[in-house]
Amino acid sequence: MSVRTVITRLLPGGGSKVVVECRNCGTNVSPGTEECPACSGNEFVRYEIPE
Repeated sequence: MSVRTVITRLLPGGGSKVVVECRNCGTNVSPGTEECPACSGNEFVRYEIPE
């Protein structure tokens, strides 16, 4: 099961939700974050999930 599938099942319907996650440690961060507060990583993945 993909991450997208799991997240989609957990979120309520209507519109879309953007989730930004650090590729190094998996911490969720705000869109536009330049450095992860948990590990100082600077590579992020962005998921746009239909609700």
